[in-house]
Amino acid sequence: MTVFKDAEEVEEPDVTISEAAEKASLLEESIKPRANLPPLLVNLEDRRPEKLHYLGVSFGLTQELFRFWRKHSFYPFYVGQIPSAVTGEHTCMALSPLNSDDIKAGDSIQLGFLEPFYKDFRQRFRRLLGTSFRHLNFKLAMSVLASKIDFSHHEPSEHDTSITLKLLRDVLSPHDMKRLEAYSNNLVDYHLILDLVPILAHEYFSEKLPVTLHGAQASVLFCMGLQDKDIGATKEELGIEREQVLSNFIKTMKKLYGYLNNTAGKEIEATLPRLKEIEAPLSRSMDEDLDEAAQEVKEKRRVADEATVDPKLLQKYAIKSDDHEIEKALQNEKLS
Repeated sequence: MTVFKDAEEVEEPDVTISEAAEKASLLEESIKPRANLPPLLVNLEDRRPEKLHYLGVSFGLTQELFRFWRKHSFYPFYVGQIPSAVTGEHTCMALSPLNSDDIKAGDSIQLGFLEPFYKDFRQRFRRLLGTSFRHLNFKLAMSVLASKIDFSHHEPSEHDTSITLKLLRDVLSPHDMKRLEAYSNNLVDYHLILDLVPILAHEYFSEKLPVTLHGAQASVLFCMGLQDKDIGATKEELGIEREQVLSNFIKTMKKLYGYLNNTAGKEIEATLPRLKEIEAPLSRSMDEDLDEAAQEVKEKRRVADEATVDPKLLQKYAIKSDDHEIEKALQNEKLS
């Protein structure tokens, strides 16, 4: 850009704004072309390209659009809680991180610097599923949350055990585990454990319980545990019969209880109250105890009788078994 100067224009020394303000007010300032000003525009070949950290997109949240952008490595970081009054869709914003050397990346190679923001979004979205996103289609909501449900290749570790122990220590009590056990054994109705379903669902979909669930089982747990829907609403949402909902529900609870019990069963038993030894149930029946007591009494009587009777005194009442005595006894029998 070329700047033309008038003949009368005189170059002025550079002054600061504060100095100029002290010398003249706005009413006294004379407007005239300035000297030594940088150009407003430059040629494109003279400017270095800006470094891009990400690409962003905003769209109305639908299953098809979300699948399209997710396929091209765009990850959501915001979903509006209030749907559009015109389309009924929630606004979704997603980012695709780009490789950049001037920004510190996270542990994930694919997500990069977006990893902590994506993790925070998933946590907030999961918490809002029971309120703002309660009526969002469960398939779309599960796609947005993108939680892992297949742990068939997962190797158990001490970290998994510590997370489970923390869950049982801070959230689930031993009595809660007993209720889960009773339901898993078909001893009680599902209403007895409804208060535990949201807890287990949040822990599972935050990938803290590495239990493999089938699609139908995960969907039932998602609707009932995260979206706070009852059996009837879950039946309508999934398009299956009530018996199928209950069947998948009890299978899910059995798997979750089995993992918790296998991982921390001994710790659970150690926290339960126990009876004192004097109050412990008898290991034998009452009839066995009575028989043993009778034998002891008989043995005591036998010992006492042997101690009081002298065998020499009883000898004179003994019957001799020689032939003469037997023949004499037989003759007396004939005479009588």
